[in-house]
Parts: sequence; structure tokens; C-alpha cells
Amino acid sequence: MKQLIVTIFVIEILILAGMYYFNNQLFWTFNIYEIVSTSAILVGYAFVFIFKNFETQHNYFNFSIGLILYLCCSITIFLFGNLDLVLYEDPYIDIWIFNTLFYIIFQYLVYREYLFFKNKE
Repeated sequence: MKQLIVTIFVIEILILAGMYYFNNQLFWTFNIYEIVSTSAILVGYAFVFIFKNFETQHNYFNFSIGLILYLCCSITIFLFGNLDLVLYEDPYIDIWIFNTLFYIIFQYLVYREYLFFKNKE
């Protein structure tokens, strides 16, 4: 599993380095591929962690679940980042509020994970 993670990491770094090397304008533009690919890899790693440790005695998977929720929300928002839906000047509800809400939920789940490990000691 460690070899797979390192392999995916190296491939992603090479792809991103190549993209930025051959197109310097990506440094100043909204690069959807970078955001989605790195976030999707982290979501995949979190799912693998949950499934591999599902049989062990672990009452909380708060960090992994929070990471999955937050990054899935962020991926969705950033995929539509270039659309008018995200960039309305006077929307009925600001779409970025959802990202902030899921970030707060993620922080709460990290705190619960911290309490779980603190009480475990």
C-alpha cells in the first residue's frame, strides 16, 4: 500500500510539474485539474484508510470522514468555479457558505478525533 501511495504521489507531482513547466500561465489562472486531482487523491486515501481499518477496534473515524465531507464539498464548488453560479454578485445564498460550513464540520470532527486519542491514553 505504501508503494502505491508513493507511486501516485510521484505521478501526480510529475504531471503537475509538467503542466506548470510547459504552461507558465497556469500560475495565474484557476487550475481546475490541480484542485480536483489532489483533492480526489486525498479522498481516495481517506476511503482506503476507513476500509482497511474497518475491522479494527476504532470507535471514531472522525478525521477521515470530515476530510471526505469537506473535500467533496470543495471539489464540487471548485469544479463550478468558472461558472456564474459561484460568481454571482448578489446571490440568494452564497455558495461559499457551504464550503465554510463543511470546513467548520471538518474542524469539529478533527477535535472529536483529538479527544478520542486523548482519552485513549
